[in-house]
Amino acid sequence: MGLIFFFNNKKIQWSNKVQKGKLEYQKTKTVSLPIVPLPNNLDMPLRKWFSIIVMITPFILIPVLSNADNPQIIDSLKIMVEKSNGKQKLIAYQQLIKSLRNIDPAKGITYSKPALKLADSLNEPLLKARILNEEGVIYRKLNIPEMALQLHLESLHIFESNNDSIGVAYTLANIGNVYHVFGEYEKALDFHFRSLFLKEYLKDEPQIAYSQNAIGMVLVDLGEYARALDFYISAMAIRKKHDQKLDLANVYANIGKVMVKLLRYEEAMDFLNNALKVYEDTQNIFGESLVLNQMAELYFIQGEYTSALSNLDKAEKIALAQNNISVLHYNYMLQKEIFKNQKRFEEALIFSEKASVYKDSLFTERRNYEMTELQIRYETKRLDAENEILKHKVKEQDFRIKYIKAGAFSILLVITIAFLIWLYLKGKKTTKALENLNLTLEQRVNDRTRELQEQIVVNENAFNSLKQSEERFRAISKTSPFGIAGTDLHGNIVFFNQRLSEGSHIDADSFTSGKWMQYIMHEDRNDVEQLWESAHKFQKDLPDIVFRIREKNTIRWMHIKGAPMTDDNGFIGLVIVMENITETKTFEQDLIKAKNKAEESDRLKSAFLANMSHEIRTPMNAILGFSDLLASEDYSEEEKVEFVQMIRSSGMLLLNLINDIIDISKIEAGELKIQKSAFKIAPLMDDLYQTFRQQLDQNGKKDIKLILSHRDEFADAKITSDKLRLQQILTNLLSNAIKFTEKGQIEFGIIKLSNKFEIFVKDSGIGIPESKLEVIFERFRQADDSHTRLYGGTGLGLAITKNLTFLLGGEIWVESVDSKGTAFYLTLPATEFNHNNQEQYPDYSNKTILVAEDVDTNFQLMFTMLRKSNANVIHAKNGMIAVDMVLESQPDIVLMDIQMPDMDGKEALRQMRKNKYKKPVVAITAFALAGEEKSYLDFGFDSYMSKPLGIEKVYTMLSLFFNSH
Repeated sequence: MGLIFFFNNKKIQWSNKVQKGKLEYQKTKTVSLPIVPLPNNLDMPLRKWFSIIVMITPFILIPVLSNADNPQIIDSLKIMVEKSNGKQKLIAYQQLIKSLRNIDPAKGITYSKPALKLADSLNEPLLKARILNEEGVIYRKLNIPEMALQLHLESLHIFESNNDSIGVAYTLANIGNVYHVFGEYEKALDFHFRSLFLKEYLKDEPQIAYSQNAIGMVLVDLGEYARALDFYISAMAIRKKHDQKLDLANVYANIGKVMVKLLRYEEAMDFLNNALKVYEDTQNIFGESLVLNQMAELYFIQGEYTSALSNLDKAEKIALAQNNISVLHYNYMLQKEIFKNQKRFEEALIFSEKASVYKDSLFTERRNYEMTELQIRYETKRLDAENEILKHKVKEQDFRIKYIKAGAFSILLVITIAFLIWLYLKGKKTTKALENLNLTLEQRVNDRTRELQEQIVVNENAFNSLKQSEERFRAISKTSPFGIAGTDLHGNIVFFNQRLSEGSHIDADSFTSGKWMQYIMHEDRNDVEQLWESAHKFQKDLPDIVFRIREKNTIRWMHIKGAPMTDDNGFIGLVIVMENITETKTFEQDLIKAKNKAEESDRLKSAFLANMSHEIRTPMNAILGFSDLLASEDYSEEEKVEFVQMIRSSGMLLLNLINDIIDISKIEAGELKIQKSAFKIAPLMDDLYQTFRQQLDQNGKKDIKLILSHRDEFADAKITSDKLRLQQILTNLLSNAIKFTEKGQIEFGIIKLSNKFEIFVKDSGIGIPESKLEVIFERFRQADDSHTRLYGGTGLGLAITKNLTFLLGGEIWVESVDSKGTAFYLTLPATEFNHNNQEQYPDYSNKTILVAEDVDTNFQLMFTMLRKSNANVIHAKNGMIAVDMVLESQPDIVLMDIQMPDMDGKEALRQMRKNKYKKPVVAITAFALAGEEKSYLDFGFDSYMSKPLGIEKVYTMLSLFFNSH
């Protein structure tokens, strides 16, 4: 039985037969502790003193090993290397190399070579592995990762061969750091997670925090900011628990970087301030300069240039005092960018030159490191050659002193044996007590080993159970027709299935980076954000939420709900289910529209039948009544002639009604034929004037003034059209004007434009309400159903007029003010166009034009006209979509229809200006009455256009804005 004691929670045992002290934690891995065997022939008292010397050696070194970067400590370690021998010298070497890696890494390499030779000569593989590890760290800091990886792999092999789990854990972390430098992030994560697993079983919390921090740094470079944040937060908790201030400051700074990536600037600044305070309290000026630079960059991103420059000035002073080249280079590059953004180009040039100088210094420093390595390799080979020569000389010396040593050894052996016998006799009394102590300690070790093995089995079972649960959850989420996601404590999405992205049409990166809510429409976003934040803050259910997502010009309806997830430690986040309910919503809306349309159709049908009954019975009553009177002998011939005229007039009314019904039927069936011919306009207009002047007189409306305008301008003008249908159009319009005008005037005429005729009919009658302007040209519709009873009519006239105008190749529109009058306008082609003579249009290929228009045909017309300029034309179907697209695309001009569903043009303009959109917005409306343009300009529009929109009118307006810039 050997001697057992504990140091730093590690069991150490010397035994005569078997080296003990291995703690099994996994089927194929063991934790081994360094064993120092004693000679079997030593007397017990001598063994005791030897053990005490070995035990106190670590305590002698403890003051030396702490605060290793202190220059005074480094000097002490150098003296220890020179003065000590054997294993103590090797331990001093290892600590000296570790201390030099941050202060003078090249010098550390010079010490590593003799240290490794000493380790080989002393047969100390574990200390050799630690020295190889430190040398690898130095090469990584010198940015020579290939050599660093080679050294770490050699160190790993030694630790694994000697079952040193602590050394394996540390080395795996170092290899992960090297692969991080290489940019091989998956390999880096693999080694870091393997290291973390070992450290968790060893319960080495500070080293667990180290690995968590390293994993977080790799995840940041992979763009997985939410996962990185989880690891940083865990590391931060451990650093706080152990009061490791400098390490805690490092974690604070890393969290600050992640918050910047997640655009959470206020939280980022809080963490950076925490890091800065720690560095200031501990007088770590290097860390202070790094964080000041980092804070300056954050101020720069937010446009706070004064604060950024203030921090850069502090960092520069610190870095200059320490001659820290890398910090100064980054500092000057950032100052250059700030002055450049402020258009202070002279100062920007100064700092650009300074940055260039320090960039050259960085390059020189790198070359110096590489030259140092080459020099070390050369010196090593030279020393090896000199050693060979010295070996031959030593052999000669050995032969000479061989006999001297033999004599001295014999004398020493006699003295030693006597001393050992004395120690043996003196320590015999304590042997039994030590053996009993060893038995007790060995039993404790066996019991603890058994407990750990049982705990490992429990952990493995729990791990397998968790793994099965996770696999089941992933299988369910993969096959689910719904989008499923999981969040962390802070509301960041850390897991989601493919269906979530497919159903919402939001890319995966937006979910992982936390930007997915930007796709939610402006009106819904605030409610969703508040409910989302509240559910995570108070750890409760996320209630049913229905919201809209806009992708380009498409709106999707989404439904979302969530429930809390917990583990042994409590709330860990929410499980979210999201469903695309666009089809359901569309079906509901279509159902409502269909229902309203059916109800309106029934109402119109009933109104039409009532109107038709009235319109048919009225002339038929006159025809039949006066026909009966003609058969009577009670009336004179003059009266009977008058009766015949009334019968003829009523018959003509009935015939016109029948013709209207036939015309609308032919139009809908596509069977109405247009017969075009060239004819003079003036005679047609004159005939209409005479006819309706007489009709006014006959209807007792002699006070209404009928005006034929611009008669001289079209006296000789010819038009190629269907004369009969044009006469029918004007007859319908003039008949309506007379019907709905009680006093004032009726004006009609024709104006010759560049390539078309514009015909108008204006009256000062009862007008049409604004809400009825859109339906006035529909079948069976009048501005007010009461007009049918008061003025008569079937509601077919304007529907026929509109369709005839389109068949003639023209357009028709109406402008009206209720109770003040109405104006109908229609255009007809003046000549046949020669398509070979194409007009030249301006090139707007570098412009983006947003057209806000709810009617697809109107947008297609606008798109066709604008396409000739090569402009990028985008479409918004209502005001809400227009506001979102302005914020997203920042178009160069907006052409805004005023009458749109959900949000009209005026409200859309108000929202755009509220969001600081300052580019031109042009109002487009069907109204062109006096005062309209001024009212829209006063409201805030930059210009105004009335429909119909001709290509000349559109390009003239665009040139006012684009050509002026």
